[in-house]
Amino acid sequence: MKLQKNSKLNEREASILLALVECYINNCSPISSQLIKNSFDFNISSATIRNTMALLEEKGFLTHLHTSGGRIPTDLGYRYYVNNLNFSNEIDSELSNFIEYELKIINNNVDELLGATAIMLSKISKMFGVVSISGYQSSILTDIELISIHGNRVMVVLVMDTGLVKSIVLNLKINISSHLISKITLVLKESLVGCSLQEIQSTIIGRLSDAEMYDHELVQILVNDRFNYFSIDSNNSIYTSKSNVLLKHPEFQNITLYQKILPALDKKYLSQHFIENFSSEVDQTLIGSENGDKILYDCAIVTSHFDQGKVKGRIGIIGPKRIPYLYIQNLLNKFTEVINNAY
Repeated sequence: MKLQKNSKLNEREASILLALVECYINNCSPISSQLIKNSFDFNISSATIRNTMALLEEKGFLTHLHTSGGRIPTDLGYRYYVNNLNFSNEIDSELSNFIEYELKIINNNVDELLGATAIMLSKISKMFGVVSISGYQSSILTDIELISIHGNRVMVVLVMDTGLVKSIVLNLKINISSHLISKITLVLKESLVGCSLQEIQSTIIGRLSDAEMYDHELVQILVNDRFNYFSIDSNNSIYTSKSNVLLKHPEFQNITLYQKILPALDKKYLSQHFIENFSSEVDQTLIGSENGDKILYDCAIVTSHFDQGKVKGRIGIIGPKRIPYLYIQNLLNKFTEVINNAY
């Protein structure tokens, strides 16, 4: 569901809406006209603020839980707020230096760096951290090893330039000697190391067809199922933090609501959700119903796009719709800067 993003509000309506959303983000309880008057320098009466809030509700930006209670933002209200924020502010220098120091230690291993980013994001923001990768199939194979496990079982270990390691266990119909394993390993190293996974998928037959042991069962398994073995599955293209951090937020202290969103925090689900909803190389935010799936209607996803050279993708935070959007976007921008400068 796409929300209306260009609704026209007069200056008073816009000011009161932005103030109310800000108050609700900080308080997590319905906002009264008196609270807005006390919190912001509006030179108007509480009655005028109350009437303006009623107009904003008629236009779909606010709603209320009880007839005599205060107002809370709708998805449209949050969208207006986000669209009118100035993200030029930066996080404080102490936190900025801390992030740089912690991630600098592992910035030569992209796989570890992205995993650490998801966890660190979660700890700092007190929300669910996620890093989604695109273009991982262009990562370069830097090593391949075959290891005999027992008789007819062989483990294939692939090492990528990003630091990612993938292992596969093959069950052969015949036993294979350690001497032959060594010979096949040497051929695979000479033919495939230095190629991207995409190149291997498309050229492995030509690269190995002249090899003496091309017809061996082990080689044929790798060739025939190359799109599976020489690829990165969805669980390895996304990194996440622990989900129980969300229990700290009032919205999810209701265990029923928390359990409702848990399926959406699964790696396979998130990988597909990011592919379908975050296609352009810009920072993007999805609020409530914009996610298109009811299990995420109580959540907001704030993201920032990165391109590290070896891989590109998106880092993000998932939390309640009452998320501190300005702080979170600036925090994500800092992590993106560190990732882009890693080597």
